[in-house]
Amino acid sequence: MDKPEEGREHTHEQSRADHQARGRDRRKCPRQQVDTSATILLVNVGSKLNGRILDLSLSGCRIHTDDRFPLGIYTRVETEFCLEGLTFRLGGVIQAIHDQKMVGIRFLDLSERKRQQIRDLIAEMSEPHLAQPAETVSEPECAEEAGARAAI
Repeated sequence: MDKPEEGREHTHEQSRADHQARGRDRRKCPRQQVDTSATILLVNVGSKLNGRILDLSLSGCRIHTDDRFPLGIYTRVETEFCLEGLTFRLGGVIQAIHDQKMVGIRFLDLSERKRQQIRDLIAEMSEPHLAQPAETVSEPECAEEAGARAAI
């Protein structure tokens, strides 16, 4: 009798954990981790913030800014970034402010052409044989690192 009870308890705990995980991440579109420079254009203010885009989905992205994000949620923005040789400039709103330098952007009014470009980009980056590590090291940095290791 103890064995089935343990099995049920595990199942209950597992389903509760699954439910909690789904509750935290309600996104409809899968996110692709990326790491490239990005600019947030504050439409109504006319200023720019630089940072790095950390993930991308068909519905939005998450950006870590170099400076504190000065406005609140639902601020109208445009996001510029370049991935896999394609340059994007996408309109949206700030959907979440995770901390002073981390914002979530929800894309708005994407044309079907831009949606398809993002869809193709995410599909290409998610293919195992084409996926690049989040951080790549340039050849000079690799050479310096190798020299430092040899000196040790």
